[in-house]
Amino acid sequence: MGLFDSSEPQWLEKLLPPQFKTVEASLLQDASTTNFLSYAEQLLDEFIDKLDPLENKPQKWKRTERGFTVYLKIRRNLILFSGYDSQKDRSSTPKKFYIQWERQMIAKRDSGKCKQGTILINDRGKIIKRSIKRSPFFKGIFQRMKLLDHALIGRNATQEQGAIDPVLKEQLNHLEQVATHAYISGVIHSRATRLIHLFRQILPELEPLDLEERHVVKRMLSTELPNILTGFTALSAENRELRHRDLFQALCQMELTLHQYLEKIEDHRLSKVDHLLKVNKIRYDK
Repeated sequence: MGLFDSSEPQWLEKLLPPQFKTVEASLLQDASTTNFLSYAEQLLDEFIDKLDPLENKPQKWKRTERGFTVYLKIRRNLILFSGYDSQKDRSSTPKKFYIQWERQMIAKRDSGKCKQGTILINDRGKIIKRSIKRSPFFKGIFQRMKLLDHALIGRNATQEQGAIDPVLKEQLNHLEQVATHAYISGVIHSRATRLIHLFRQILPELEPLDLEERHVVKRMLSTELPNILTGFTALSAENRELRHRDLFQALCQMELTLHQYLEKIEDHRLSKVDHLLKVNKIRYDK
């Protein structure tokens, strides 16, 4: 099963009523919606860091910033996540999405699944209702819902030394496949390979990084790097040659950022060892 857990064949969607069809890309491509969904992903990362896996009572968070309101509620069997773009003067099409995620322990499978995913779009007074379960624009949100689901049952492997969370590992495997494309060659392939190596060093030990830094790492892994490489391979030979230098520079900037994060992680490791050595010296240096 894929991430969206839908066994419906593609042809069946054409027969569905409009409210059950996947939302059209043209309705989500404006800058306001991009910022809205990016904000929702970032808050999900923050909520994951704040949650208490041992808490039996429902947990909930709500945040409103810059005209965006995002709400998360965790129940015994469901995770409810919704968001609303309320700043009408910024967008001619205010939007609200709503997701019901059936938790893994209820679904009795390797991960939970999206039971309901809906978006409401106010297009000049006309309300458009569509499904988001298959929409690529919501892929980042669904990946984080899956990660949250793992964390709630104590399977958030990012907190375990030497282990990579299953969702992040799946994204890393996808990136490795993208980097094997025939057009990803020479110095571009070399840089992509080095970035993958850096991800493998950083992902098991995200704890020393602050919230924004973790979000940058996850965003770079899940969307930015695979999208830029995939987009490059889709260009004509002439345009690939014209954009080769720009792509190389972009990968260098990403590599520099990851090196900075890795240095921070190494400093954290060194600090822990120095502390242990100091304690040891106090105890035994008589």
